[in-house]
Amino acid sequence: MSSQQGTVILASFKVKPDSVEAFLEAARRHAQTSLSEEPGCQQFDVVQDGEDPGRVLLYEVYADDAAVEAHRGQPYMERFRLATQDLVEERTITRMSRLHHPRKGRPGAKRVLVCSPQLKDRGHLLEPLRAAGLEPVMNPHGRPLKEDELIALLPGCVATIASIEPYNDRVFGTAPQLKAVARMGVGYDQIDVAAATRHDVAVAMAFGTNHEAVADHAFAMMGALASRLADYDQRVRSGGWGSMFHGRLHGATVGIIGFGRIGRAVAKRCQGFNMEVLVTDPAMDAETVARLGCRLVPMDELLAASDFVTLHCPLAADTRGLIDARCLGLMKPGAFLVNTARGGVVDEAALHEALASGRIAGAGIDVFEVEPMRESPLKALPNVILTPHVAGVSGPALEAMTMRCVESIIAIAVRGEDPGGGLVLNPEALAARRARDHA
Repeated sequence: MSSQQGTVILASFKVKPDSVEAFLEAARRHAQTSLSEEPGCQQFDVVQDGEDPGRVLLYEVYADDAAVEAHRGQPYMERFRLATQDLVEERTITRMSRLHHPRKGRPGAKRVLVCSPQLKDRGHLLEPLRAAGLEPVMNPHGRPLKEDELIALLPGCVATIASIEPYNDRVFGTAPQLKAVARMGVGYDQIDVAAATRHDVAVAMAFGTNHEAVADHAFAMMGALASRLADYDQRVRSGGWGSMFHGRLHGATVGIIGFGRIGRAVAKRCQGFNMEVLVTDPAMDAETVARLGCRLVPMDELLAASDFVTLHCPLAADTRGLIDARCLGLMKPGAFLVNTARGGVVDEAALHEALASGRIAGAGIDVFEVEPMRESPLKALPNVILTPHVAGVSGPALEAMTMRCVESIIAIAVRGEDPGGGLVLNPEALAARRARDHA
């Protein structure tokens, strides 16, 4: 099949804080008009940065340079400029050419393995990779890859957009061309960073892209548990009526274990409901926590005093099984546990016992010791809300994470540069790879 020249326009706008909604409305209207009126406009996406809501990206694909010039001459283009000129603090326009191959990958193109199943139907988010000369290859299994499946798909790949598949010495040893693993998220317990460094593979994270989504999910779980929403829903569906005299969020005490981006975002939501916020985090000092309107306390004190305990710490050697039978025994009988961190932080057998015996009132669990979670006694308990490790994958968060991964891959695998912002966990691997490539 013959190739066809195409042109990509990436327009990045820094919008004034009080003008974001007006700009988004104008940009989306402009995109819809361009797509409907211009045969040469093949794609026009308006994407809001998940970390910086004031940063908006317009991703435009045109059939050729002539189609770009035709777009610029449209009367509604001038109307869009006039409507938004006072809303924007700065703008950057980047123009790139690419080759389209609708059904076949480009011969000789460097491949990027897209492991995340969530991107199966969102190929437009990967267009910047193609514009940079890379060829995305989708995970064919539609689920997280097993180790042998990952190894089978890696030959010829210079980078991956990683989900929760395992990366270890064996995996890296079979993929000498691999330069970057860009993780769709902020946890990297499935990646052996030391092994990646030994094989000159940079590990890039999507820090700052989904913390608000995780905080939303954790807080929503707290509200659902306190208000007994699942119980009320079931009561109405079965023909019942009347109050169960549920609890509250307003004025309650919440204990946050782990006070990074997500923990702090949860604290802000809780403070809006006049909740007392207790914090446990060995990396934090009392003055910093107090400045953020919270109180740093030992973990045992937090567990004993909190109406809600919500987990936002990474999974590491010192946090595996952190919430065990002893910790659950310190919690109030009417308290709730929420886990949107990692399943291994909680002893699930001990949690089941605490819930089944009424030792604690309930739990909201998004992450599990074994994922996907197939069989578990937790499923039989009425006082548990279970979700399938989705807290951080809201629509906006998924777009922001993908953009961050794509930008990191282009920087590392194409330009041989550090994407900056502390996103690379092992920058020494970049220097080693550059030396190897130029040897």
